Amino acid sequence: MFTSSARRTDAEFRVGRLCARAHRRIAGTVAVLCAACGLVASVRAEAAPYDIDAAHTSIYFAVAHRDVSFVRGRFQKVAAKVDFDPDTKSGSIVVDVDPASVDTGNATLDGVLRSVQFLEVETYPGVRFISARLVFDGAELTSVEGSLFLHGVQRPATLTADRFVCRELAFGLARQHVCGGAFHTTVKRSEFGMTRYAGDVGDDVRLEINVEGVRK
Repeated sequence: MFTSSARRTDAEFRVGRLCARAHRRIAGTVAVLCAACGLVASVRAEAAPYDIDAAHTSIYFAVAHRDVSFVRGRFQKVAAKVDFDPDTKSGSIVVDVDPASVDTGNATLDGVLRSVQFLEVETYPGVRFISARLVFDGAELTSVEGSLFLHGVQRPATLTADRFVCRELAFGLARQHVCGGAFHTTVKRSEFGMTRYAGDVGDDVRLEINVEGVRK
C-alpha cells in the first residue's frame, strides 16, 4: 500500500509540474500578445504629419487707424508644420512668418511697418506660433492654445477656430485626406514692445489665419 501511494504521489507531482509549466508558457504568450497590441495601438495613435498647401494658407491682419478706419494687410511668406490625429484629438502646430513679407498694398506703409517703428525686421527676422494644446468640444476643434513669439517677446496666445474640417477629397484619380480651417486671435501690440503712434494706430491687432494641409 505504501509503495502504491508513493507512486501516485510522485505521478501527481509530475503532473503538477507539467501544468505549472503550461500555465507559465500561456501567461508568457498572453503577455507578449498584450505588449504587441499596445505597440500597435501606440503606433496607430501617433499624430500624422501634413504637407501644408501654401496656396491656401495665409495670415491677414487688421488694425484701427485713428478709430476711423482699419488698415489691413497680409504676410506673403508663411510656413507651417502640422501633425494631427483626429481619432485621438491630438497633434501640434508650428507656424512661422517672415515679418519682412508684410504687404498692405502700400509700399511706403510697408516700409514703416518693417522699420524700427514697428516690426524691426532686421533685428527680429521671424515670428512664430507654437501650439501647446488643442481644445475640443466633443468632436469639434474650438481653439488652439500656445505661445506667440513676436518682436523678441513671448506671450501666450489662443487661436479661436471659426471652422475646422477634415475629409477625403479626390485629386484626379487619387484620394487624399485633407484638413483645414480658419482661425482668429487678437493681440495687443504694446505687449510686444510696439508702442509707436499710440494715438493714431490702435493697440489691438486682429489676426486671421487660414491653413490647409494634406496628410502625408
